[in-house]
Amino acid sequence: KTVTVYAKTGENGRLFGAVTNKEIAARLEKELGLAVDKKDIVLSEPIKQVGSYTVELKPYANVSCKITVTVESL
Repeated sequence: KTVTVYAKTGENGRLFGAVTNKEIAARLEKELGLAVDKKDIVLSEPIKQVGSYTVELKPYANVSCKITVTVESL
């Protein structure tokens, strides 16, 4: 699955701040109807650039899946 997050950007596609777990959880619920706790979203590093990223969801201890988060400029 893929979700799209929109953020304000500056020069060279750099974001003002970063995309957070909370924003990703909100987009998952809005676009896909999935209620995911922000604590279940694992980011290997903060998302600070426009582009596509693979993000891991861990709703339970031994259960995980990957989604694609696309960050686009407003």
